Amino acid sequence: MTTVGILGCGYCVPGHIRTNEDPVFASIKRVMNSQGVAEQDLFTGMRERRYLYGNERIEAFMVQAARRALEQANISPGQIDRLYGYATVAPYLTPNSLYAVHAGLCLPDHTMVVPINSEFSNFLLGVIHAWEAIAAGHCRYALVVCGTNWTQYMDYTQGHALSVGDGAGAAVVGPGDQMILMDYATQTLSKQYGVMTMRTRPVLINGQRALPINEHNIPIPTYEITIEGGIHSFQMARMEGPPNLVNQLLRKHGLEGKDIALISHQASRLLLDTWAQRIQPKEYLETLELFGNTTLATYPINLSYFFQQITAPYLIMVAVGVGFHQTALLLKRKNI
Repeated sequence: MTTVGILGCGYCVPGHIRTNEDPVFASIKRVMNSQGVAEQDLFTGMRERRYLYGNERIEAFMVQAARRALEQANISPGQIDRLYGYATVAPYLTPNSLYAVHAGLCLPDHTMVVPINSEFSNFLLGVIHAWEAIAAGHCRYALVVCGTNWTQYMDYTQGHALSVGDGAGAAVVGPGDQMILMDYATQTLSKQYGVMTMRTRPVLINGQRALPINEHNIPIPTYEITIEGGIHSFQMARMEGPPNLVNQLLRKHGLEGKDIALISHQASRLLLDTWAQRIQPKEYLETLELFGNTTLATYPINLSYFFQQITAPYLIMVAVGVGFHQTALLLKRKNI
């Protein structure tokens, strides 16, 4: 059976930095739900976030991240058989900007492009699909690229807007004995469908309810966490689900927290501290203070940022996402 691993990775973030004192956060409203919890209080621990400015587009950052991943893996664009991932929010409902990344990288015509719309687990699911395709003999090398421009699609009266930053990350998946893909676990809690959404809806603009529009006078979507169901999901499913899933995967393979480096969703220090206490990893690879919550791009960005520094023999990446779902992916750092 073919041993499949992550051969190289790369990331690229904008140069523009937004701190906690940025005026854009002055409009955030402190609204409590029926349990006396304000969304603003859940999103803590950020210091800086990167954001796109002017004519910058996330696709260019995705292309650059992918080039760095290819270079580290010593793989040429012409060797890529599959391109997985997602750009969010893309300029069109369809097609996704992953096709623009294909063009920007000059990938071959035979390269299959597979956009995966599963915020925020897009990267992990892309890696899993690439792994399965390679193991089945349907391709040799795959590229997984994810990018987020969510700072342009925030309602800055809402508490979660405090955490969001832009950026892109990528990884090359193929046969190899480094960062070997071993196993995964996943859980779908579809009864929570609709409590966290990206959709077009009226927001407060200069004190009036109106649809936010772009430079072409077209309504744009913004993210929303419902004040009751969404906050409850954050406190229960998101707080408890990832450590339960990770520990389940660890027990299956006779491992403990001290055996792994951990990369997770990083929306808040509250989540990170809770998960650290429950999992107790040897290394927690997070960049919350530096980059904020880069949503679906968090996983490849942090993987690339720490790739050469990991000392734990195993790595687990655990993603949560709207829908609601969560996935944990187990990798072995080298063939031991």
